[in-house]
Amino acid sequence: MLTHKLLTLANGERIRLRKHCALLVEVSDLQYASPATVSRCGMVYVDPKNLGYAPFWEKWVNSIPNENDSKELMKLYEKYVPQCISMVLEGIVEGRQGDKLKTIVPLTNLNMVG
Repeated sequence: MLTHKLLTLANGERIRLRKHCALLVEVSDLQYASPATVSRCGMVYVDPKNLGYAPFWEKWVNSIPNENDSKELMKLYEKYVPQCISMVLEGIVEGRQGDKLKTIVPLTNLNMVG
């Protein structure tokens, strides 16, 4: 949360945010963050390996107003998503270990479901 609503970019440029604006930034690490930036941030870190993607999927699918659509999406999810994620991230196809697929951008299972 930015208390002064002033965002300073890496190049020194400053952007003042209006009162009604909120900013949420998701980063993979704090390698380039200054101590001042870290001290001003409220952070919650959850390792994607520990949480997984199921809670995010369930929250989204349960927010769909049409119950029939929600059920159909859940069936498709259960049939395809875990197997696809296992294939991409771990190289597991039909229970057999193979080579992991190469991705241009590093992905977690949560990135692929979201």
